[in-house]
Amino acid sequence: MNIYRILFLNLIFVSVATMANDKPEGTTDEQWNKYLEHKSSWDNMLKDRYHNELKHVPPKPPWIKYPNRHSTDIFWRMGNGEDYLAGYFGLYFKYSSKAEIDAYKLKYPEHKDWLGTYESIEN
Repeated sequence: MNIYRILFLNLIFVSVATMANDKPEGTTDEQWNKYLEHKSSWDNMLKDRYHNELKHVPPKPPWIKYPNRHSTDIFWRMGNGEDYLAGYFGLYFKYSSKAEIDAYKLKYPEHKDWLGTYESIEN
């Protein structure tokens, strides 16, 4: 797996959770509280998306959803590709049970250009 893809996936799926734990210096309590309210609202929207949509109809893996896009394409770093990875594909892995993820991986084996994707998302 390409080292840049590993770093990118880690930034998308791991570091976002740790960035919001401490109030940045120079931020007022009012700004911080608004941010936390927004983050909570956003998290609830994502959980609703999972429970109302993705749990019943799991998203296709990126190599099937966008077959003409290589795993290292800039498409996955901004715009629709990034939105799909973070807001659908990664979200499914975040909230699904181990049994659901195992069934998904059996149904959709990793494409040769995407080897290591499942491992990156699960960690």
